[in-house]
Amino acid sequence: MISLNILLEFKNRELETISIERVLWISPDLDVVVLFNIDKELPHVPTLKSISELEEVLTTPYASILKFDPYKELNAPEQDYLEKHKKTRDLRWDIIKDYIEKEPYIYDPDILKSMISEMKSKTGKSSKRIYSILREYWRGGKTINSLMPKYANSGGRGKPKQLKDKKIGRPSKLSIELGIQGVNVTEADKELFQVGIKHFYREKKTTLKKAYEEIIQKYYITGYKTVNGTVVPIALPNDQVPNYRQFLNWYNSTFNAKEKIINKSGESKYYLNHRPLLGDATNRAGGPGDIFEIDATIGDIYLVSEIDRSRIIGRPVIYIVKDVFTRMVVGVYVGLEGPSWVAAMMALENTATNKKEYCKNLELDIEDDDWPCEHLPKKIKADRGEMESKNADNLVESLGIQIINTPPYRADLKGIVERHFRILNERIKQHWMPGVVHKDFKERGGKDYRLDAKLSLKAFERIIVLTILEHNNSVIKGYALQREMMEVNLLPTPLNLWSWGLQHRSGLLKKVDKDLIRLNVMPSKEASVTAEGIVFNKMKYTSGFCLENGWFEKARIKRWKEIIYYDPRDVQHIYMKTQGNNFVKCQLVEADKRYSQFRLEEVQEQQFVMDINKALNGTSQRQLNIDTNAQILKIMEQEKMDTNKISNPDESKTGKLKDIRENRKSEKEIMRDKEHWGNTLERNKHKYKTEVVEMTDLINHGVDEDEDEDYLLNLIIQHDGKEEM
Repeated sequence: MISLNILLEFKNRELETISIERVLWISPDLDVVVLFNIDKELPHVPTLKSISELEEVLTTPYASILKFDPYKELNAPEQDYLEKHKKTRDLRWDIIKDYIEKEPYIYDPDILKSMISEMKSKTGKSSKRIYSILREYWRGGKTINSLMPKYANSGGRGKPKQLKDKKIGRPSKLSIELGIQGVNVTEADKELFQVGIKHFYREKKTTLKKAYEEIIQKYYITGYKTVNGTVVPIALPNDQVPNYRQFLNWYNSTFNAKEKIINKSGESKYYLNHRPLLGDATNRAGGPGDIFEIDATIGDIYLVSEIDRSRIIGRPVIYIVKDVFTRMVVGVYVGLEGPSWVAAMMALENTATNKKEYCKNLELDIEDDDWPCEHLPKKIKADRGEMESKNADNLVESLGIQIINTPPYRADLKGIVERHFRILNERIKQHWMPGVVHKDFKERGGKDYRLDAKLSLKAFERIIVLTILEHNNSVIKGYALQREMMEVNLLPTPLNLWSWGLQHRSGLLKKVDKDLIRLNVMPSKEASVTAEGIVFNKMKYTSGFCLENGWFEKARIKRWKEIIYYDPRDVQHIYMKTQGNNFVKCQLVEADKRYSQFRLEEVQEQQFVMDINKALNGTSQRQLNIDTNAQILKIMEQEKMDTNKISNPDESKTGKLKDIRENRKSEKEIMRDKEHWGNTLERNKHKYKTEVVEMTDLINHGVDEDEDEDYLLNLIIQHDGKEEM
């Protein structure tokens, strides 16, 4: 609601402050208001505005009513300050007091000008001085005390500072050298410091020094001025604001060690990196397979497409599944999918996959004992995102896996797998792999490491698996060995702990039929059954089941759709479910086997690039078609004209059709004469060793090529026979 003396802030389209204006007067009919810009540096005069216009603009982000008035405390000064400057105030008041009540006339520029002349005659003061006093009166809210000298310490927008005690604490250099006392930190200052810590230190993730500077710039101001058309705050003198040492002392005395870390890094990072390490994650698991932790990270490296190595495909997504009890990495997914449910399920499916077979597909030879993990767990601990979807119900209902979702921002509760990610990224950077992301990435002047990308996704996956195999054989630092383990001097490597756990803590791992796992974790999609095959992602598949049941013959009459299941890591096969929850395995047709070595993401990207190239060439292809059609039409029009010139319009249809055979024969004779080989080769006979074969004799003997399609072949055979004789 618009009322007298309120301050209205107006902003431009970029939401930058244009002006702050005080309401000086409202018409009795609530039709118009008088506003005054409180910018001290500019010689503003009051302006009229429509109330309806103001109310409308106040409903937008470009205008608002300020809650704080920077002149509020100046109108209620300390008693000793008032006594000291009361005389100056009253002298100024005497100059304008007989005129300021003549509202709204005093706000009319012409009437105001005549009033200023009268005041000038009465007081002997200059027009400039009188204008200045009036502006101070209007700026301060039309009170007598607004005419007080501005020597008192005052705060920024809505933040006053009235000091009455001598400054405490160690003297500053200014105090020692120049006798400038400075200010004490008041309760009002502390409130502003709290606000600044929240907005500038915690939210902006800046330094304490920078946060202090922003607090001073925003809150410790006396007003506004315009510089090159831009409204900027007017800073208070340094001796009227708390210094950085005072701010730092307040901060250290206000916050304890935990609060300081949370202020600086945030609550999630505190729990991940700085919380007290008083417990042991292993104690939460009863043995191998009791709890698997699963989580994802983005690899600090850029990769290239295996199909076209000139294309950079971005950074890979890495899912790791780790057994809590043994620290064994039991599953992995490396790809471009996610972080998502699909990628998480690929990692989970990998936990139940024979690792020897898995590594063989990556061209790595291992034995079963090198990575003996092909089981599902009793419980899975994961972020809420992937495991709160409806798809997760299948894990509980069909596979009997209990899901433990961690609270938001508590990555520390999956500390086993989180630590592995840190080690993994350190390992990537340790070898300076081409395309690795460095700290100065995207900084001004920093090198663009994306251009160094050289590794394909499959090669990077091989590297990840090699680091996993190394980890599974490495000694775990700080592992809390149980008494039974110490009795046998067990070396705490994931493999040793896994083997020991299977003997002494068995019964937790689950061996599940692979088809059942795929049925519950593999993504599904509709695919079209056509005469050419089952079409999925523009690739065609077939199977013995489909051929035996005549699917593709039926599809020639009418197509239909089937639900298929697929593994994004392997496009060679898709699966269909039949009665009894059995899977039918379909493979790529011969024409599409060029995709068999690639992952689904790479194939989709290649298809996308091809579609883009076709779209980019669409204009030139269309123009080529237009050019060709234009030339064809020109030929047709010319031929119509030539034919119509010699046509007899009176000739009957029968007459035109009766001599077609004779006409054809005559045309052939003309063409033979034009295309006679002798005509084309006679002038170059000396270049060839063989003799030019003449066709005239055969034609003269009545051989018609329409009756004998092999006349040319017979001619050549006869000629070869003569030469042999």
